[in-house]
Amino acid sequence: MVRFLHTSDWQIGMKGSGLGAAGERVARARIQAVDRVLTIAEQKAVDFVVACGDLFEHNQVAQDVVEELARLIAGHRTIDVHAIPGNHDLPGPGSVWNRSALRAVPNLHVHVDPTPVPLPKATLHPFPVTSRYSGTDPLAGLADLRSEPGIHVGVAHGHLTSVTFGAHEEDIRLPLDPAHVDRAGLDYLALGHWHGQRIVRLRDGAPRIAYSGTHEQTSFRESDAGNVLLVEISEKGAPPVLTPLRAGTFAWERLAFSTAGDLDVARLRAAVLASKADFLELTVDGDLPSSVFSSYRDVVAEAEGSRVFLVLRDTLRWTSESPSTTAPIADAGLAEIDRRLAEAAATGDQAATVRAAREAFRRLVSEVVP
Repeated sequence: MVRFLHTSDWQIGMKGSGLGAAGERVARARIQAVDRVLTIAEQKAVDFVVACGDLFEHNQVAQDVVEELARLIAGHRTIDVHAIPGNHDLPGPGSVWNRSALRAVPNLHVHVDPTPVPLPKATLHPFPVTSRYSGTDPLAGLADLRSEPGIHVGVAHGHLTSVTFGAHEEDIRLPLDPAHVDRAGLDYLALGHWHGQRIVRLRDGAPRIAYSGTHEQTSFRESDAGNVLLVEISEKGAPPVLTPLRAGTFAWERLAFSTAGDLDVARLRAAVLASKADFLELTVDGDLPSSVFSSYRDVVAEAEGSRVFLVLRDTLRWTSESPSTTAPIADAGLAEIDRRLAEAAATGDQAATVRAAREAFRRLVSEVVP
């Protein structure tokens, strides 16, 4: 039985571009989240941690940041961290991995060549990135492990060739064919590069390939980020048991809101208040009467003031408020029709058409009913 933690893409040293003053808070959170990752590892009594590349944003990370991370990892001395370089922190003469502060950490093991690493409860097969554009699949040279004793875990960084989750650094050529996991009898392939958590099941239904995703989310484009994976494999060939565990601090959300017959901003305010996101991308469209513009700006200010960062994408159309859509209808039967039209105008693909029909109905009522 082996139990380990799978993490990747810490991107230490990133500046959080596009986040303004909040970028520095995100950069700090990424370092602090490493402490939580290793604390989780201690709490779960794992045998080791695998860190699958791009632990640094680039090889020119400030020395004080490198030293802080080194002290943090060394502070969890009972946890062995097995890391590989990714496309952001490539090995070589100028690599951040050559810094003496990192090399002095006794429980940090950086694997810069694809030599198997025998551990007490498993054998690691590291596949460090050595070039962003090699286009060579490192898994192709993996030997047949099916007759080899013990549990075998691969550690790599790149794009799966036959499984896609969308676009991410498509100019980087780091192919990984998942068929090699089946062919070689690898028990688990721990991956980095994709910043959201993704789990891939093979033909036997076992989740033998996974991206842990970044430990602290940094972009609205990332989904299922801010986690690590606890991996447990009972014996050679057994299906891994994967448990996502939260490591990140900040919550991110994209909220799309469309007005539909609204004559005030109460529904928008309720939607914004319901969101607990620290980072919120708010998209608002539709029609609102110009008389509620001030209230609308108050909602936006409230949303901005109650969180770390707000992105507002506003395509609202401000209209003149028509008395025909606000005056009360005295006749009970006609008022009920109006109420049902108002409900239909609040939701659905035909909301704009229903709003126009309601306004025409009320105009006729105002002309006919005294």
